[in-house]
Amino acid sequence: MATLTDAHGHTVEIFVKSENESIDSNVSTHPIETGSPITDHAQRESKTHTFSGLIYGNDQSQVDARYNQLMYWQSGGDLLQFRGAIRHNDLLISHLEKTYDEGGKKNAVSFNITLTAVTLVNLKWDKATNTGKKQATPPVDPGVYVTVVAGDTYWGWWVKYGTSIDQLRAWNNWNDYLIPIGARARVK
Repeated sequence: MATLTDAHGHTVEIFVKSENESIDSNVSTHPIETGSPITDHAQRESKTHTFSGLIYGNDQSQVDARYNQLMYWQSGGDLLQFRGAIRHNDLLISHLEKTYDEGGKKNAVSFNITLTAVTLVNLKWDKATNTGKKQATPPVDPGVYVTVVAGDTYWGWWVKYGTSIDQLRAWNNWNDYLIPIGARARVK
């Protein structure tokens, strides 16, 4: 006998004929470039447990209720605990099958079930706190730019735009005598 139990203590007893545990990996079927890390092309899947056996009851109504409990857990995504030869917590029903290989029974039903292990993690979320009135961000200064033509100088731009010569030199990084014609220069 084995049992499946949910977090609320609901239990279904099952008679298990076979218990299997497997771990698969997804491996790329695409060519892998020589020297590439193989770990980029293989991913381990969750551990799965496959069982087959019988669900017994005093009558067909009780058998149906137990099988319906399994279907309810599967559709609801309930985490289960399995206790049999294999013992494992945090399992989801990923496959459930009722079989009639032997023509059916009055007080039992044959079944196959696959349980998939789920890895649970604890996350800590920091709640954002209000630190007061939001400060207005100053507008971004888009600046004023010109295309340099023959005869342009820092002094000429200072006269025309009112920007200091030192600021013009800092923005544009050109020697006073080597301002490149056709270049884009910031002037304000």
